[in-house]
Amino acid sequence: MWYLRRFVLAVCVLSAMTFFVDSTSAAAFKHVAVGDEVAAFSLPDTAGGKVDFGELHGDGPLTIVVFWALWSPKSATQLDDVQKLLDEFGAKGLKAVAINAEGASAPADLDAKVAAFAQERGLKFPMALDKGLEQYNTWGVIALPSTAFLDKSRKIVFEFSGHPSSAYEDMRAQVLEGLGLADEVAASHKPKHERYRPTDRKVTLNFGLAKTQFDRNQFSKSKEKLDQVLADDPQYPDAHALNGALHLGIERDGKAEAGQTAREAFQKAVDLDATLPLGLAGLAHFALRDGDLPKALELTRAAVEHTEDQELPELPAGGAASGDEGGRGARVAAQLERAAAAQEAGDAQQAKALVAEVVDGLIALPSGQGGRARKMLEGMKKQ
Repeated sequence: MWYLRRFVLAVCVLSAMTFFVDSTSAAAFKHVAVGDEVAAFSLPDTAGGKVDFGELHGDGPLTIVVFWALWSPKSATQLDDVQKLLDEFGAKGLKAVAINAEGASAPADLDAKVAAFAQERGLKFPMALDKGLEQYNTWGVIALPSTAFLDKSRKIVFEFSGHPSSAYEDMRAQVLEGLGLADEVAASHKPKHERYRPTDRKVTLNFGLAKTQFDRNQFSKSKEKLDQVLADDPQYPDAHALNGALHLGIERDGKAEAGQTAREAFQKAVDLDATLPLGLAGLAHFALRDGDLPKALELTRAAVEHTEDQELPELPAGGAASGDEGGRGARVAAQLERAAAAQEAGDAQQAKALVAEVVDGLIALPSGQGGRARKMLEGMKKQ
């Protein structure tokens, strides 16, 4: 068993190594650290001008500095994340500058390559070129990329090297704190409705497993877990709604009788919570089946109204709503308005198609092989 013990030890060591490597706590610089004030500097940019950091930073509340290189894949990802933060918080005072530290490996046309890189990735903040590694050595950069957050007095308040998996979330948290926006953002992200939550942890765990298995098209496994959830907590609206979606999937795969179970499950979910989006979408699905377009449109609008914007379906490019500006909520709302207009114009087929696209997106039934194909595959596996 010596080899098993050695294997377990190796796994533990690797896990520990992964923990430390995948953390934004790793030091980024040898000569400066959190709490140190950074001197202003000036470096050339890609257009032959200058990036004056003192002028760029000004009295801004927070500025991000990223040392990076073209040869570093993690640098590209890090700069993409910084741009995402600027897109969200630039109007609130967040600034950033990227300092290329290519060093001896720099190509002769570094200016052009960095400019092309920034344009290709949609990076809109200043690209400084540290060709002589002046700032690289002044800061004592340990690895590329390395990132620092500077407050209004140019003091480092946060720094890390690389691009660990938690980088974006950690940076965003620092931005919220540095700009004093944590409470404002929390309020804007408050759910539209407080949903029923089981007190039994086992119920929550089994529901999570059932949802995961449903998303993976593992309907029989999902049903087993969901049956247990409904037995333990029959007042759980989300479980009834998921049960409705699950039975729609079972019906699609060849069991027609599952359709009635789905209808009843969606109705039960809405009886328990009249604002539950999946339950409302499920009832809209059956209203479309019944040919009751006005009811289907009413139920779909209610489902959309009570769905968080980020959870609304992303209508496919090239579809009826592809030309609409704004986020998901605006595009979905515009599509339902077109459906209503088509209904008033007497084009029931077009109206039904527009509503069905939204309803299908809300239910999010996973793609499957179909009943006959599934049976054929199962038969092949047995053979």
